Amino acid sequence: MRKLYWMILACVLVISCKKAIEEKKEDIVLDAMTNGQWYVFSFKNGDTDITNDFAPYTFQFYRDGKVSGFTSSTEEKGTWAGDPNAMTITSNFPTAADPVKMLNAVWKITNNSWDYVIAENSAAGVTRLLHLKKK
Repeated sequence: MRKLYWMILACVLVISCKKAIEEKKEDIVLDAMTNGQWYVFSFKNGDTDITNDFAPYTFQFYRDGKVSGFTSSTEEKGTWAGDPNAMTITSNFPTAADPVKMLNAVWKITNNSWDYVIAENSAAGVTRLLHLKKK
């Protein structure tokens, strides 16, 4: 009976630790993305560099899953979600026009730090490369 008790206790502790680790990973992603504003350092749509199209925009990510893309005269509102296990960020700007609507995707993070994210996705056979930097 004692062995069973210790085995159950060990299982509960392992599950609790895993959940705590997952929550900590999510907190780290939230902190990194929501502390500060971001801009598109580079954006390639296949072989075409459209970085300059994003030049007027600054992006603010919020802890509640919302994101805003600002220019001096407009605001594009959307949503975002980070998945630290899959190393992805999903963004959606439902009413945005180009170039912001090109961010509507699940982005696979290929490199990142506290002040930059490099990600890619494929749409209609075209690979898109995104490099965000924190201001």
